[in-house]
Amino acid sequence: MTQAKSGLSVRKLTADEMRGRGADPVVPRPAKLDFTAAEPDAYGDGPYAQPGHIDVVATPERAYLAVTTEGSPRTSEDYRVAAEALFAAAYGVKVRNKALARKGVAGADDAERSDFRVPPLERLRGELSAHTAADASWTLLLRRPDWIDDAEVGDVLEHLEVSKGLKNLSRVRCLDLPSASYLQTRVDGRWSVALTPTAKVFGVQLRERGLTPVDGPRPWHEVCLGEPGAPVGENSYLLRLRLA
Repeated sequence: MTQAKSGLSVRKLTADEMRGRGADPVVPRPAKLDFTAAEPDAYGDGPYAQPGHIDVVATPERAYLAVTTEGSPRTSEDYRVAAEALFAAAYGVKVRNKALARKGVAGADDAERSDFRVPPLERLRGELSAHTAADASWTLLLRRPDWIDDAEVGDVLEHLEVSKGLKNLSRVRCLDLPSASYLQTRVDGRWSVALTPTAKVFGVQLRERGLTPVDGPRPWHEVCLGEPGAPVGENSYLLRLRLA
C-alpha cells in the first residue's frame, strides 16, 4: 500500500533558527548622514556652488567642533597644530558615535543616531588680502550631528587625551552657528589669489543687489572642498560673506 504524502515540505534548520533567532525581523540601520549630500549648495555639489557663480545661499542652524588659530594656512605652525587637533577630535567623536549607534543608544534630546561622514573643513575669518594672510585669525570648523552635544564631546576629548596621549585637544570646543544667508561663490585653484578679486566682485554685488554684510569680527565663512594637504593650486573653495 502506498503511503499518502502529507503535503509538508521539510528542510534543515539553519543555526540561527535552531537558536530561536530565525523569526526575528531584520531592523535596518539608519542611513549614514552625509552633510554634503544633504546640503549640496552649501558643500559644492549644487547649482549655486558652481565655479564662477555668485548668488545668495541660505544655511540652516549648524552644530560644529571648533578651534581658533592664526597665521597663513600654508606656513603657520599653530594653524597646522590646531587643524590636527580638530580632525583628531572629529574622528574620535565619529568612532564613539558609531559604537553608540550600533547599540541603539539615543543621542541628545532622544534623537536617533546614525553613522556620519566627516565633512569638509570650514573656517571663519575677517577681512584680509593675500599680503596679510600671515596675520590672519581663524575659527576652524567641522560639522557634527545635532544629536551629539557638548557633554558627549567633552567625554570623547577626555578619553582621547588619557588613552591616546593626544595633545592640544583642550583647544577644541563646541560651537553652534545660527541659520544665516551668505553671498557665495566658488573658486578653483589658489585660495590666496582669489581673495582680493572676490572681495571686489562681492562689493559690486552688494551694491547692485542692495545687500548688507553682517557687522562682526569674522564675516567670511569658507568651505575647503579639496583634500587636506593637496598641492598648492589644486583645491577648491566656497567663499562666503555673511549677510545682515
